[in-house]
Amino acid sequence: MDTRTTLLLLDVQNGTVDPLQCPESYLEGLTSVLAAARSHNLNVVHVVTAFRNGYPENISTNSSVPGVAARGLFKEGDHSVQVHASVTPTPTEPIITKRRVSAFFGTELDMILRCANSNHIVVAGLITSGAVLSTVRQAADLDYRVTILRDMCMDRDEEVHRVLMDKVFHRKHSVVDAEVWVRQLGIKASNA
Repeated sequence: MDTRTTLLLLDVQNGTVDPLQCPESYLEGLTSVLAAARSHNLNVVHVVTAFRNGYPENISTNSSVPGVAARGLFKEGDHSVQVHASVTPTPTEPIITKRRVSAFFGTELDMILRCANSNHIVVAGLITSGAVLSTVRQAADLDYRVTILRDMCMDRDEEVHRVLMDKVFHRKHSVVDAEVWVRQLGIKASNA
């Protein structure tokens, strides 16, 4: 079976990018990664977090949704849930809406990846200890090969980011900087 790689951009949306005050260098890096993926005809999937009016997805036992609902954040249709302009999707790039931390939980992401014959996902986005961690762990359970772009993921806590990249993800997955990954794409293309 022919398999394909999919670039998965997690929570690169206005309501996450703006509060984190993502540096311009980070956004430029994401733009370059996205351009490389597109130029090599990789699948690209954007994932955003959004909740319906009235937060029917809210339950008091969840560790994060009640706080979001109490502050009225991330409502469908709001500016905060729009994909950030630095990585604007093309008309053929799916946007998956998630209601929990993992991009797989309760979404059609697995189906979209399998329909595209993707067995390898390359993960970039926000936040390392949240969406990135939950999505990577679930991807492994679903038997996907995973590459994490170390410098294209961010966390509020730099030490948590470092530990996850160097001690957790690195044990089972490929963890590389974006520049290395883009260079590897070029090498694979020239050998094809």
